Amino acid sequence: MTELIKKYATLLIIGLVLSRVIAAIILLAIPNLLTSELPDGGTSTLGTDYLSGGIGYLINIGFIILLSKEMKKEQIKSNLILIMTFFSSLIGVLIFLLSVAQEKYNQPKIGINE
Repeated sequence: MTELIKKYATLLIIGLVLSRVIAAIILLAIPNLLTSELPDGGTSTLGTDYLSGGIGYLINIGFIILLSKEMKKEQIKSNLILIMTFFSSLIGVLIFLLSVAQEKYNQPKIGINE
């Protein structure tokens, strides 16, 4: 269980940092990506959170793939966890870890003194 916690904590931090870094690199390469010209001669600029949020959703798809493989291994059948992971990787991973902990806790324990 601790291996899963370490693995997914590291992956969550890497995913968060990676979405911000990739957005910054894209904006350095293409500075006018989020800027558009208005018909009256002005400009409209979107914030960088739109770009990093979109990249975050792509990273969440990677988390969905990882979690689905891990769920097959742990024999957990819940599509709701995968749907929640798409919108928030932190919530999806947290509920997955809680589900794994509950499954491990509910497993029958064999008594040694029998």
